[in-house]
Amino acid sequence: MRILLRLCMIVALACAPAFVPSAALAAEGPRVLVVTTGNGAQDVADYALERLQMEARRWNFTLIEGAPEDLEDLGGYDVVMFVNTGADFLDAAQQESVEDFVEEGGGLVATNSAIQSEMDWTWYHEALGASALPPAEASTEEAVTFNSGSQVTEGLNEELKLTEHWYRFDPAPAQPGSEILAQLGSGEAVAWVNEELPVFYASPGGEGKTWGDRDFLKLMRQAIWWGGGQENAMVQNSDDAAPSWPYTLTFVMFVVAVAGGGSIAVWRLDKAETEKEAAAARA
Repeated sequence: MRILLRLCMIVALACAPAFVPSAALAAEGPRVLVVTTGNGAQDVADYALERLQMEARRWNFTLIEGAPEDLEDLGGYDVVMFVNTGADFLDAAQQESVEDFVEEGGGLVATNSAIQSEMDWTWYHEALGASALPPAEASTEEAVTFNSGSQVTEGLNEELKLTEHWYRFDPAPAQPGSEILAQLGSGEAVAWVNEELPVFYASPGGEGKTWGDRDFLKLMRQAIWWGGGQENAMVQNSDDAAPSWPYTLTFVMFVVAVAGGGSIAVWRLDKAETEKEAAAARA
């Protein structure tokens, strides 16, 4: 009986983690099509995609890497992202498809050189609300401060320092038309949204280190969430990157090992107690 009770306790303790509820998932998040065509640094684009995929797994949205031809049919997506795109990468039909998508409520999130993409596409640059001058030749570290009151900047209250080839804008985004979300110490806007359309732009993102910054990634995932029309709070998925079957197999092996080792220890302890009781009885 003692062996059985102790064994039950060991198994219960080993299995306890399996019954602890993981963080609740938010309602299924947006489906995002990401295009990086024509970017000036493929290593930066690849790293940006890697980090965004991690954010998608962790925060419960779907990120799909695509090409310009995928923009022709956006029926299955909630957000389109232009990450550091090149000067001319879309044809007229693809531009029209993006226009219709955004005008009907789909989100558009753009970063860095995307503001200099398709300079003859009038609708796109009116939606972005600014025109960029060539970026600075030398990269510099600048402090970025965030404005409160927006879903996109929620929780971003501290000053963020980023090293970038910073853009300047002429004309710069301004109200009415644009809501400024972040700026440099000089007052130069670096992130904003269109006040009428679900369009977001952030000028950082040209350097790989920027995509590794926790606060910048928070800004980007919240921009995606906002662009996708999600009003519910984002909830982290604690099981973000763990495939279910190897985790389950590992856990079962762990339980077996603990239970097996524990049962041997209990058997030895019980045997020693029995021998001790027998020796006491003989005495």
